[in-house]
Amino acid sequence: MSPTIKFDPRDLIMGLFVLCSKCGVEQFGILSIRGTHYTRRCRNCRHKADYPLPDIRKKIVYIDQFAFSNIMKVLTPDAKGHERTASEPFWKELFETLGVVCHLQLVVCPDSKQHQHESLTSAFYKSLKRTYEHFSGGLSFYASDDIKRRQIARLTECWLKKEPATFDFDAQRITHGKLHEWADRIYITVDGVLDGFVDEVRTTRNEIHKGLQEVFEIWQREKKSFKEVFEAEKGAYTRTLVQGYLAQQKEINDALMRGQMPSLNDILPSQQYMVLKQLQYTFEDAFGKAESPRAMAEFLRTGVMNDAPFNVIEASLFASLSQKAAAGQKRPPNQGTSNDVNMLSTLLPYCDAMFVDNECRALWQDIPRDYKLPYPCALYSPNIGEEFLLYLKKIRDSSTPEHLKIVSEIYGPDPLKPPQSIYGVGKRKKED
Repeated sequence: MSPTIKFDPRDLIMGLFVLCSKCGVEQFGILSIRGTHYTRRCRNCRHKADYPLPDIRKKIVYIDQFAFSNIMKVLTPDAKGHERTASEPFWKELFETLGVVCHLQLVVCPDSKQHQHESLTSAFYKSLKRTYEHFSGGLSFYASDDIKRRQIARLTECWLKKEPATFDFDAQRITHGKLHEWADRIYITVDGVLDGFVDEVRTTRNEIHKGLQEVFEIWQREKKSFKEVFEAEKGAYTRTLVQGYLAQQKEINDALMRGQMPSLNDILPSQQYMVLKQLQYTFEDAFGKAESPRAMAEFLRTGVMNDAPFNVIEASLFASLSQKAAAGQKRPPNQGTSNDVNMLSTLLPYCDAMFVDNECRALWQDIPRDYKLPYPCALYSPNIGEEFLLYLKKIRDSSTPEHLKIVSEIYGPDPLKPPQSIYGVGKRKKED
């Protein structure tokens, strides 16, 4: 027989408790925080009242998965690598400092599909998920493919209007949830993974890594200039897009001709399919079905999509990597390099700061001066970790007394006190 669960709605009312204006009992606590206002309710008489909150503007800071992994290890004695990570003071200080500025509602760290996919292959998936969601507060960036399609849609719009391409890199436009609002103390996330998805993630990651290793070896032999590789990589996007779509359609048609059912991967809409369908509908709306194929063909032929911000950033990073190969670097890129390039190329323009690994930041830093990209996002990595901590502490120290007072009233006292744990993360070592 299942145990009976008793729920008292009053348990949702939390401190800081003040005197109730209706019954005079000091049970008037916080019921909810709803972005632009918060609600108090009395545990004694159920009296309720709403109070406005001032507008806030948070810094958008992306934290790469490896950093969340190290924070999780610091908090989890049973995790592999705990002792080594815990011996490095930086990770504990990062956890504490980042925790304070997020608690103060000055910084938000939206999570991403990259976080999810990299966590899924770990034995500590649930702990990693709780770690990155602790700092994101349930806010997530759109998937990289979705961001790319939005940029392509904007390029198409400007091309049709015969205007120079311009972009609005407001992170709110590529995020699920409201970034610049006061966060509630309770949020709900779900967890669902289809059978075979984790294996598919591993397989795809291995295939992409193998492909990059092969290209790296070509760069080692050919020793092309940054400009040559940059132009080649940038110019390959449209061609690769169309070729990928045609190859997928051929797989489906060949399977049907053999009397076989196409694979699930072939049937599901690919990124290539989604982009080309998006273009098709756009051009049909602008020119009608009869004229749209000609106009769309002209658009593809001109290579306008090659100048999408994500494509230019990606080409710059790969060209930077090619120069390391040409200079004699023997060690091939690691398994996370392609993932890092994909993440950086889509999210960097929308962030105020990013904390990435040393190799990823080096690729960005080593882009030649003539090819530097005009994005104000500041990149940090462990080899300049102290600078990142100073960046966060400067944000923390910008808090006004009035702001700290509001944080204390709705989230609890001691707003500057560093966190010591994350709910659901960490467990005691078993006694021998």
